[in-house]
Amino acid sequence: MSNHTRPLTALEKHHARTVYLRVVFFKWLLVLLGSFFLVLSVILPVAFVIDDTRAPLALIIFMGLLDLLVVALALFIMAHGLGRAATLRPTTAQLRGRLIEKTHTASTGNGGGRYTVYTYFIDDQQIVWPAGAERLYKPLVGQTITLTVAMIDMRSRAGLKALLEGIGIEALKKQPAAVGVVLACPPVIDVHGALIRYGRYYLLRYQLKTAAAIGLFVALFLLPSLYPATTDWLVGQSHVTMLAIILGWAIGSVVVTYLIARGYQALRKWLNPAYDDTPHEEKLKG
Repeated sequence: MSNHTRPLTALEKHHARTVYLRVVFFKWLLVLLGSFFLVLSVILPVAFVIDDTRAPLALIIFMGLLDLLVVALALFIMAHGLGRAATLRPTTAQLRGRLIEKTHTASTGNGGGRYTVYTYFIDDQQIVWPAGAERLYKPLVGQTITLTVAMIDMRSRAGLKALLEGIGIEALKKQPAAVGVVLACPPVIDVHGALIRYGRYYLLRYQLKTAAAIGLFVALFLLPSLYPATTDWLVGQSHVTMLAIILGWAIGSVVVTYLIARGYQALRKWLNPAYDDTPHEEKLKG
């Protein structure tokens, strides 16, 4: 890490704080989830006693062990939330190193599809790129690059860390040492310049538009399920026909969503000839 630092500009701090607030929100979400399981672990045996349920001794022992497992899970989740403290530095930092892409694939369960989460690192510091910049930073994976970032320091609470290590829980060590919010990656990204030119809420507006497009696709895709006659007819088809119809409907929903998005831009341009329809990747260059 380079020692060349400067104070964050107001626009850079605004952008970095949106990421910082997400980190804090996720932390407290884990605490609430762990608290829910902890309360559940207390309610279950209390309800068992109050109801005066007569059960075999083996079942009682099994339920007790299951309740202890829920307690352990609750404490484990809460430790991940409370065990890390996040602090946003008031100055920039420069990172130089090889950009590493890590993938984690998971299933939605119940026979559903699979999804892949991509995270990016330089050494042990996680990199957070501006939304919609995938085509700009994907080609940089595996290369040595220099980034100007707003650094969110992630430190473990010493007392809790010692307690967890004492009982054999070491998962907190896998967390990144810091989170670097990308502010500049010459010549493809200049967050300060983009926010000056397009407004301090430009990146938030872009994320809202992306969320609206995803919501429209989901609504179109699920629309037939609102009509029982349609679902009953679909269930009556062969498996091959059913899969073909679902796949075709999904592709059609994507096409319709794309056409609506393009039509919206064309309408904005027609109503306001000065409307800037520069591609998002170009706008990120500042």
